[in-house]
Amino acid sequence: MKGICFKEPLFHLTVQGIKKKTRRIVHVPKGAVGIQETEQEWVINPRYKVGEIVYLKEPYYVHKMSNPFVTQTWSETIYKYGDDPDVVTYMEELLGIERWQNKLFMPEKYARHFIKITAVRAERLQDISEEDCLLEGIQVTFYDPDCPESGNVYYAPLVDDAFWTPQEAYAALIDKINGAATWESNPFVWVIDYELLK
Repeated sequence: MKGICFKEPLFHLTVQGIKKKTRRIVHVPKGAVGIQETEQEWVINPRYKVGEIVYLKEPYYVHKMSNPFVTQTWSETIYKYGDDPDVVTYMEELLGIERWQNKLFMPEKYARHFIKITAVRAERLQDISEEDCLLEGIQVTFYDPDCPESGNVYYAPLVDDAFWTPQEAYAALIDKINGAATWESNPFVWVIDYELLK
């Protein structure tokens, strides 16, 4: 089974059922530019397929315990992306966790959350719709709660600023994740729809 990584705030939005889409840059093999002189056509397939079950990767720590009276050992898995940061800090101090296991290498056996891929398509990054921005985790609120006519403002996880359009908020988010000027370069991306499995 394949895994997928999200930045922590996006991980939480996925687990809460708010974020239901993700965009991943289409990586074209070096030298693959359309049809080559040999008339060979390049076909680039997405990493995730419709219907596939994927586990969410997150930093984790396997705490090994033992009972000296019965020569029995067992382990408990603790997750850095916990619901309560204070509890995570407490566990770090209690167990002496100095380094969490890198989420990139998290095996399936330690996973606790799973998603099902429901659709995959390719499009240009800047073609994202307002609806898709919200399904990517962009949050919306009234500019002035006492005056709905004042319009909405939009917020992106990982970004401190407020924006007047969801696309502006998403542009700031994608640049934060993939590097400055990602939005401006307007690459092709895989648009991956998914649903959280209970």
